[in-house]
Amino acid sequence: MRSLIVLLGLVLVACGTAPASTGGNAADIRFAQEMVPHHEQSVRLARLAEQRAESEFVRTTAHEIAEEETAEIARMNGWLRAWHAETSGHAGHPMPGMLPDTTITALEDTYGAEFDRGWLTTMAQHLGAGVEMARAVLSRGEHAETRALAGEIVREQQAQIAEINDQLSR
Repeated sequence: MRSLIVLLGLVLVACGTAPASTGGNAADIRFAQEMVPHHEQSVRLARLAEQRAESEFVRTTAHEIAEEETAEIARMNGWLRAWHAETSGHAGHPMPGMLPDTTITALEDTYGAEFDRGWLTTMAQHLGAGVEMARAVLSRGEHAETRALAGEIVREQQAQIAEINDQLSR
């Protein structure tokens, strides 16, 4: 009987509530907690462009960003839940990489070609901040999936910024 109790105790310790060995460190958790609202802001901007843009390029780019980043939000929220971490780390406080509400409000007051140019400029700035956030976790994060996503974000968003800058130069 004593052996059974010891064995059950060992099993319970092994199955504790700590995150699995594939869990994230503080840098991984912070990345997900900050990137989720950053992506939510991207999706908000994308939805605005779907309603107001004149340019097919802007509408298509906005749609692609909304699709990609919505999926990434779900992925990061899944990690945060698995790590027993807060899924809304910003708690309404200003965060690195976030655009001020006044910038978004200014876009909401424009239409057509003026909106397109403002949206492209704003989105390039926003994506650039996301690249910097992703680079930070590449050097400090331990979670393989977080690092892989961060690498994807750097590559994809740099490509999007290049396309946006090309469009702005026309």
